[in-house]
Amino acid sequence: MSAIATVTSTSSLSKAPPPLWKPASVQPRQLAPLPTRAELPVDKAQAEKAINALLKHAEKQHGQRAKSDLLEAANADGADEKVFLVVGLKQAPKREAHKPVRIAVPHPVMNPKESPVTLFVKDPQRTYKDLLEELKIGFVSRVVGLDKLRTKHKTFEAKRELLREADLFLVDDRVMVEVGKSIGKMWRDAKKQPIPVALQRKDLKAELERAVASTYMNVTTGTSLSIKLGTTALHSADELLANLDAVLPHIATRIPNTPASFRNIQSLHLKTSTSVSLPIYTASLDQRFEEVGLSAAQEEEKRAAKERKQKTAEERQKRAEEKEKRRAERSATKEGKGRAEKKRERTDEEEEKATALEAEGETQSKSETVEAAAKPAEADAPKAKKAKKSSAAATTAGKKSPSKKAKSS
Repeated sequence: MSAIATVTSTSSLSKAPPPLWKPASVQPRQLAPLPTRAELPVDKAQAEKAINALLKHAEKQHGQRAKSDLLEAANADGADEKVFLVVGLKQAPKREAHKPVRIAVPHPVMNPKESPVTLFVKDPQRTYKDLLEELKIGFVSRVVGLDKLRTKHKTFEAKRELLREADLFLVDDRVMVEVGKSIGKMWRDAKKQPIPVALQRKDLKAELERAVASTYMNVTTGTSLSIKLGTTALHSADELLANLDAVLPHIATRIPNTPASFRNIQSLHLKTSTSVSLPIYTASLDQRFEEVGLSAAQEEEKRAAKERKQKTAEERQKRAEEKEKRRAERSATKEGKGRAEKKRERTDEEEEKATALEAEGETQSKSETVEAAAKPAEADAPKAKKAKKSSAAATTAGKKSPSKKAKSS
């Protein structure tokens, strides 16, 4: 690459070399632009009231548990409850997205020093452990290689134990498919799918920090989604409100397989792990049952998908016709006709022959009828001649009999 850059810079051309061509399957999907917070119809004052009420409720519940349980009073983490944004949709996604949607927030939703983070890497495992130590990345608590995952954590008990060890799982994007096959579906059921990261980046620490500091939206086939905004012990009301303002524009356009518009949002609620849901937005009655249209980009994507489907069907039909043609050629004999063709020709010949015989029989019967009607006398002549001969023979016999009697006497 350096040689190419040198030649380009010393040449008379001032333009940069053209970028490498990428097929449509490799090019990233063009996302709709994010709306601003002011464009969204969510009342900020109502959201602030809901967050303050949730924090007071969490503190009150912690105080009541501390009076009844001595262990709760000694444990400071007992007041730590997660705060979620619950999203209600009008139109559900058509299919489940196995990859969580990353949403950057100004205040990290977890403290990696207190919450364990596990990283799945390709073999050899020791190489990446030494790399993390060299870069002084201390917020990754455990590194698991692919070979170790397949052997040591092969049973369901070992997988469940590994699932309970960490709150966040990261995976090298080069082995994301292999890790997904090894861990099974229990990570997806627990909403702890491994987050893909690029370990080939030059600034690896910044890449891992972005993955740990962001929140994630797990998309299912239902009409309800939940997004973690933070915790009651780690974040204040202003920090939770700032995270909420950062998440709201993304839920309007980043939910896969749904219309990329805020009109698809039916309701928004805030809740903690043990509280009820407090509403901060509800669609009006005139917009509640309206049909949610698709954006121009989604319409274009839908049209392109329809064309690809039609093209695939045409290619499949063409391949089937070619396959049938090759099969007929393989079954052909030296005469150039296969068994099916010869059987079909034999059937046609037999039908033609039967038709010809039938026509010939009808013609012969008609001719016999005409001849019989035209020559009745000629038909009776042989009978008269035969009768005449028989009468003549009888006369001759009568003449001979007296002479024989005379001789006998």
